[in-house]
This record gives sequence, structure tokens and C-alpha cells, in this order.
Amino acid sequence: MKNTGSNTKITPSREDYLKVLLELTGEDGARSVDVADALGITKASVSCMMNRLKEEGYITKEKYGSVTLTDKGIREASDVRRRYYLLKAFLTQVLGVDAQTASEDACRIEHIISSESIARMDAQLRHVQNGGPDK
Repeated sequence: MKNTGSNTKITPSREDYLKVLLELTGEDGARSVDVADALGITKASVSCMMNRLKEEGYITKEKYGSVTLTDKGIREASDVRRRYYLLKAFLTQVLGVDAQTASEDACRIEHIISSESIARMDAQLRHVQNGGPDK
């Protein structure tokens, strides 16, 4: 788990919520029921996590209102999403893993991979996408 600069560590569960919120957030924010549907969990579980995320400064939420990511929440969610897509691309394009397996593996790996490994995977993926040393 990664330290966010405070005493609170961002957990894989929190990262999942933030990533889903980033995907669902429109002009008016996201609804908790949509988060519950996307994650396949109860509205009560979402409500508890939304309170934690609000306390930690990742979201704003009015009682019975929509949820909006703060700048801090957007940064964290964007980082998680970037790791996910990079991992998925690396698994499919470099290693030849099928898309479904790559998606499932990337979702699990995105929470534990180091910044160094992500940077090296990114460099290797760019190398492969550019055709290697012959281009």
C-alpha cells in the first residue's frame, strides 16, 4: 500500500472506489447507487466508504447528493487508472496474455506494483510499440 503523505494509507479498496468514481463522474458527479452497481456491492457498503473518502479529502458529498472527486481524489484515481491501463497493455501487447485475463490480472496488480516497475513496464511497452531497436 502506498502512503499518501499523511498517516492514512490508500488501500486497494479505496483505490477501486476512486477509480470507479473517476469513470462514473459526470458534470453532476456520481451517484452512490451507481458505484454500488459498478463494484457489485451494497449501497450501505458504499455509504460507509464514501464517508471515509470524504473524511480523507478524496471526495465531496452532500447528504443524499451526488459524489464528486476532489483534486486529491482525481490525482489518486487517475494514477490507479493509468497503472491499470499500462498493466493491461503490457500483459496483452508484450506478453501476449488474452484481454480478459489481462484485465483481471491488471485489476489485482495495479494496487501493489511499485513506481519503479510501472516506469520500466511503460518504457518497455513504448519500445515494443515503436517497433524496437530497428525503428
